[in-house]
Amino acid sequence: MAVMRWLLLLTAVACGGGGSTGTPDAGLAATFPAGFHWGAASAPYQVEGGLHGTDWYAFESSCGPCSHEHADDGPDFWNRWQTDLDLARDGKHNSIRLGLDWSRVFPDGMDQPADAAAVQRYHDILRGARDRGLRPLVTLHHFATPTWLPGAWLHAQAATSFEAWARWAAQEYGGEVDWWVTLNEPIVYVTFGYLLGSWPPGHVADLASALAVVDALLDGHARAYDAIHAADTVDADGDGRAAWVSIASHQRVYRGKVPGDANDTRAAAILQSLGNRLFFDALVFGKRDTNYDLDFDDPGERDFTHLANRLDYLGINYYGIALVESFAPGTPPPLVGTLLLADLGAYGFVSPVTDMGWAIYPEGFGPVLEELRQYGLPVVITENGIADADDNQRPRFLIDHLKAVADAIESGIDIRGYYHWALTDNFEWAAGFCPKFGLIAYDSARVRKARASADVYRRIIEANGIPADLFDHYPGYPEPGLSCPRF
Repeated sequence: MAVMRWLLLLTAVACGGGGSTGTPDAGLAATFPAGFHWGAASAPYQVEGGLHGTDWYAFESSCGPCSHEHADDGPDFWNRWQTDLDLARDGKHNSIRLGLDWSRVFPDGMDQPADAAAVQRYHDILRGARDRGLRPLVTLHHFATPTWLPGAWLHAQAATSFEAWARWAAQEYGGEVDWWVTLNEPIVYVTFGYLLGSWPPGHVADLASALAVVDALLDGHARAYDAIHAADTVDADGDGRAAWVSIASHQRVYRGKVPGDANDTRAAAILQSLGNRLFFDALVFGKRDTNYDLDFDDPGERDFTHLANRLDYLGINYYGIALVESFAPGTPPPLVGTLLLADLGAYGFVSPVTDMGWAIYPEGFGPVLEELRQYGLPVVITENGIADADDNQRPRFLIDHLKAVADAIESGIDIRGYYHWALTDNFEWAAGFCPKFGLIAYDSARVRKARASADVYRRIIEANGIPADLFDHYPGYPEPGLSCPRF
C-alpha cells in the first residue's frame, strides 16, 4: 500500500532525576527501581462496546478512508472485564491503564443525572483491579467525545464541561484512583480530526479549527487538573499524595527525509517542537512558541502562565520514528512539511517494520526520554507497543524498549512506570481490527488467550529487570505477518 502520510501532522498547531538502578543482578541485563509500575493499557471506545453516544460511533460508517468495521465487535471489556483483569494479574502486572467513558456515565449532558448502572460498573472495575493488586491509572478523554457536545472541542463550553466531568470523576472515584490522565494524545486528536479527516469530525486541512481545538484542549486540561486536585483528596495508594495528574503525549523521533537537507532538517525540528513539546512547554513552563522559530523570545510567548505548573508527571506514548519531507524552501511555519510514518524503506530508512509498516526503532526511545529531562518531572510510559498479529516481533520489541527505559533511568531520568499498548487486541480507530497490539488475543467467540509475549513480559516483571537470556532467545525481528491499513 502507498506510504501513509500524516499530511500536515502537527504543522497546523498554533499557536527529575530518579535513582540509579545500580549494577544489574547476576543474570539480568538491566534492573528497575523498587515500586516500578508495570501494566498494560486500554481505552473505553476501543474495548468496551456499546458506546453509541460518542462522535466515533456515528463516524465509523461515514468515514471515507476508514475500515468501516465497528467497535461493538471488539473484545467486550464492559461485560468481560473480570477475565481481562484476571489475565493482567496472572501476568504479574501491578497496575493497569484504563478509561472512563464520558458519554456512558453522562449520556444526556453534564446538567443531567449520571447513569447509575454505568457509575456502579466503573466502581466494580476499579475495585476489581485493586483487589487483584492492579493500581489503576485512569484516562478521562481518549479520543471519543459525547455527541451531546456538538462540535466536540470546538463547542464554546467544551473546556468547562470537561472540567465538570473531571471534578465529578475525581469526587466519585478518587478513593480508588490516584493516577489520572486527562487527555490522550491531544496533538494526534487534532491532526486526525481536523487536518487529515480520518477521525471525527472529519475535517481536512482545517487550520483555523485545529488552532482553536489546541487552545480548548490546553484550557480543558488546566481546568481539569485544578478540579481533580480539589476533588480527589483520598490517598488511595498510600504514597502520601492523593492525585497525580498529566496528559498522555504522543512522542516520536523526527528526522529529515533526506539526510543533510537543510529544508527537511528545519521542517523536522519544527514538527518535533510541536509534536513533542507544545503541550509540555505550555503546561509546565507557561510558554508557547507562537511563531515556530524554536525559541520563546518573541512578544507574548511567555504570557501563558495561567497554564503553567499543571502537570505532576509526564505521560508519554512512544511508537518510533517519523521522516519529514519539507514543502517548498522558505515555506512559513507551521505548514512546513509532510510527516511519513510507514514504509520508510522507500525513502532509504532501513529497519524492521510492524504489521502497519511502522519502523521498529528502539534506538529513538532514549533520545525521546532525554528530551523530557528539561521539565524536571517524573515520567510514566503510558503507551508503547507494536502491531504484530503473529507475535513474532513483540517479544524482542518489549526487551529492546524496556532496555532503553532502564538505561534512561540509569542516566538519572525519573521514570515511574511502563504500560504496554495494549492489554488485549482492540478496535484501532480508522484501521479497524487488523492491527493486533494486544498481549492477549481473542477469537470470534471472544475467548481470550495470552500470547507468548505476555509470558516474556511476565518474566521481566517478576525479575523487575530484563533477564539476559531473553536477548539470545529472541535475537531479532522476523518479517511482519500481516499488512494492515496505513491509517
